[in-house]
Amino acid sequence: MTLSETALNNIMRYTKKVRNYKISFCFSLLLFLALVTISCGNISQKTANETFLKENPTYTIIHSDTGEGWDGVVNYHFDYKKPGDKIVYKEAWTFERQDDGTYKVTGRWTPKE
Repeated sequence: MTLSETALNNIMRYTKKVRNYKISFCFSLLLFLALVTISCGNISQKTANETFLKENPTYTIIHSDTGEGWDGVVNYHFDYKKPGDKIVYKEAWTFERQDDGTYKVTGRWTPKE
């Protein structure tokens, strides 16, 4: 075996090790992000919409999305129409996680445009 063949073999082994470390790192990072996402999960859009419509059964939600918030507290913004009205209204609700894991509405307001 010549010197250049030995060097090439060493480079190939080194490349495989680096690739394996990169794969391990990426897998670990994805696992960490998944755990953080699960542990910091907030109220789902479906649940927020259902809660809004339970109090306003005749309204039609045009759009809803989360706004600012922090662990256990999230603000949901609703764009909705009232029956027989073409105006799109906006309202924001604060949902707070309770000890049993459910969410309770603790605030309502009309966002400033």
